[in-house]
Amino acid sequence: MRVKTESRRQAIIVGAADIFLEVGYEATSMAKIAAKTGVTKPTLYGYFTSKEELFAEVMEKLAIQLLASAFEQLNIEKDIKSKLNDFGQHFLNIMLQPSLITLRGIIMTEGRRSGIGHMLYERGLQKEIDKLAVFLQAEMEAGQLMPVQPKTAAAHLMGLLESEYQQHLLGAAKDVPSEMQIIQSVNDAVDVFLRGYAPERGAH
Repeated sequence: MRVKTESRRQAIIVGAADIFLEVGYEATSMAKIAAKTGVTKPTLYGYFTSKEELFAEVMEKLAIQLLASAFEQLNIEKDIKSKLNDFGQHFLNIMLQPSLITLRGIIMTEGRRSGIGHMLYERGLQKEIDKLAVFLQAEMEAGQLMPVQPKTAAAHLMGLLESEYQQHLLGAAKDVPSEMQIIQSVNDAVDVFLRGYAPERGAH
């Protein structure tokens, strides 16, 4: 009996990512993934029990782990505006990667039908978004922001950050936003957010 190894497991995830990105979720099969990665189907099922589980692993590797680096910007000792600007720039640079846009499209198409969206959200993305809410709550308690529901504020901030890039996030844009464009749009989004959640507005 062949012993499972982490290196083979990671190789399967990388190969599966190539297939998902090339042909989409529905057209991907465990047989195609096995052929791509050079393993037998029984070996593949020994590592992953289903295509859904394997796709979740692909998402965790390509998206959730990358997004974690964006949320880590909130832990650096800076003022709130600088922290949110750094977070926003990291967040958009990750979300605007072609591979992430393709995966986002797959989730939007398959999420409701197969339950992938719910599984992925609970598996890791929710935990990352909760980090932003925890950060905002701490800023509210410190008097830097209006005291409201932190998760609502987190949703508003992320919506503002993505607002100028809907065409890109839907895969409909032909151009790639420049670094300066992202810096400026993030700065504008953070300014709007901080004005909207300024603590003095909650004093009435």
